[in-house]
Amino acid sequence: MFTKIKGNSYLLFMLVAMFFLLLSGCSTEETSSEKEADKEKEEQGADKEKEDPTKVAATIEEILKEEPGKYSGTQYNQAIIHKELNEQSFADKDSFQVYHALLELMREGENYKEHYQFFEEFNPSIETILTEMPGGITVSENGELGVNTNIAILLDASGSMAQKVGGQTKMELANKAIDDFVASMPESANVMLRVYGHKGSNDDSDKKVSCENTEVVYDFAPYEKAKFQDSLNKFKPTGWTPIARAIAETKADFEKIGTEGQNIIYVVSDGIETCDGDPVKEAKSLHDSDIQAVVNIIGFDVDNDGAKQLKEAAEAGGGEFETVNSADDFNRLWEDERRRLWNEWWNWGNKNWSNVWNEQNKKSTELINQKNSFWNQANDEKVRMREASSYLQNKEQINYETYGEVNSLIDQRYEIIREYYETKYEELNTTLKTEGEKLKESIKEKEEEMKKKYAN
Repeated sequence: MFTKIKGNSYLLFMLVAMFFLLLSGCSTEETSSEKEADKEKEEQGADKEKEDPTKVAATIEEILKEEPGKYSGTQYNQAIIHKELNEQSFADKDSFQVYHALLELMREGENYKEHYQFFEEFNPSIETILTEMPGGITVSENGELGVNTNIAILLDASGSMAQKVGGQTKMELANKAIDDFVASMPESANVMLRVYGHKGSNDDSDKKVSCENTEVVYDFAPYEKAKFQDSLNKFKPTGWTPIARAIAETKADFEKIGTEGQNIIYVVSDGIETCDGDPVKEAKSLHDSDIQAVVNIIGFDVDNDGAKQLKEAAEAGGGEFETVNSADDFNRLWEDERRRLWNEWWNWGNKNWSNVWNEQNKKSTELINQKNSFWNQANDEKVRMREASSYLQNKEQINYETYGEVNSLIDQRYEIIREYYETKYEELNTTLKTEGEKLKESIKEKEEEMKKKYAN
């Protein structure tokens, strides 16, 4: 017979009952979550088993995904591996299972990634940047070398150039020397002739018209003997000497052709600026501009004041100042200039050939060292695994047939790795050698071509 529960006692009973019901529900819910987690783990484990633990890697990429063995690399210890092998039973295992047991102990797997990434990221192209001197050097996409030489002659045609030296006027001597020099330049060189001081006269009344006029009589183009000589005979020495204006307007001439290259100016004058310009300022402006022209100045029978100003202008223009007083001096000067350019090309050729050779040799050494390191690592893995296989066969844990099959799998793995690094090495080294030799040959060909031209 049940005792009747009344009032507060009944309420207390109901609260206790509800508490136990909630506790039971939470416990059931947690148990269910734990079961689901366990089930998920079991499914994942089942999936791993389905992946076939005896699968043999068939590519270098599959090998790289493997976790390194317990005793791979510097962790290798033959005695400990023998001990672990003694603790396992291989009597009921086939060759694939034995092979994978050895892999678990000694494979390199991910340890090969350093070598693999080196070969995949290696750039076999020659990256040496050719030096700019003697200038105008470009390399096309196919590795061919080109050169652009732009030579501007600024010739003084002021009245003083009509004076005679050794039976000939300064103008006649200058014209002959300039023509001989320009004719000896490379056939591909662009030549320009600008004259100044050829307008008006050297009277004060004509100063303005003379100082405001300089003229291109032979525009940038390869040298043509008849045409160039005709240009030299188109004017007579008459006026003032606007050297600064001639240099400033030549800057526009270079900008007009828009050709990167070796830009050289030769100013021939027999005196200082007489048109209130600043040759030093204009020479520096031209040299410091993107054109980077070199301003050389030749003083023809100049006095000390003239020599001082012209030398300062040449230095500001990154060039040299020379004085001449006769036809022989002119010939010597141009001969020295040709010899200087010849030497520059000789230096350029040897320096750049050496730079390319150094890069090619450095990269070739890196390739062979990496290949040898890859081989050492792969060979160590193979030798260690074969030693372990031989140990099992000597201990009669596997029979001779299984032993042969395991070694075959080990060799197959080694060949996959070897084929990869051998193939990559040959591809990269061939590209490196081909590009390097082609560029070195082009450098030497261009050097010899230009030296031959300047030697004339």
